[in-house]
Amino acid sequence: RQRQLGCARAGAAGEDAAPEMPTPPKSQIVLMVVMMGWKYLDVDVGPGTPGLLYLRLFYGAGMVLTVCCFGALYLKISAMPVDPKTKVKVTIEEPMKPKRTEEITLPEHDMREWKKMLTQSAASMVLIPLMHYKWEYTIPLVIQGVSGPLMLLSHSLSQVHLFGQPAEGALARPWKPPPTPFDGLKKAFEEPEAAAAPAEQAAGDAGGDAKKGSSKKKK
Repeated sequence: RQRQLGCARAGAAGEDAAPEMPTPPKSQIVLMVVMMGWKYLDVDVGPGTPGLLYLRLFYGAGMVLTVCCFGALYLKISAMPVDPKTKVKVTIEEPMKPKRTEEITLPEHDMREWKKMLTQSAASMVLIPLMHYKWEYTIPLVIQGVSGPLMLLSHSLSQVHLFGQPAEGALARPWKPPPTPFDGLKKAFEEPEAAAAPAEQAAGDAGGDAKKGSSKKKK
């Protein structure tokens, strides 16, 4: 009976821990719509065609917008007043080193986030034109031309400094990294394992109690 109860508990825990379907960010939904529209229109972007010229202009306009947003964010963050009493705790993860936490001021926190975003955007601004020039890839121009400005403007840094949203609730510091397409899959695998651990422990305890009871009867 105890074993059956343990199995029943494990089954109930498994049902309660059924992961919810991850909701993709709005930026990813917009990008999917753009890619579907691009495939549906079937624009001719062959060498020397007007479509290729317009695509390059579109990509260039997106990168100019991104650079202007970075400049505006830098000016906004640099103008922030420094209050030594108001600090936030951040977790620092470095390769081959244990995690550590430290307290930093709000301007320092925002400037670190700005540098992270700038590093990511700069890498794509260099690699994608190189891929287009070397191998004549055109799809990366479409993707980055849309996702570059969209990801920057949807980030908490832009929401607070460019759109004037209060740093409260979901926008409260410290800010979490932007979600990726793999976060939902990772969460879906981790949640059942975490939920099944107490059930397995309960089943093990029930089995141990059953063994003790049988040994007493033998005595």
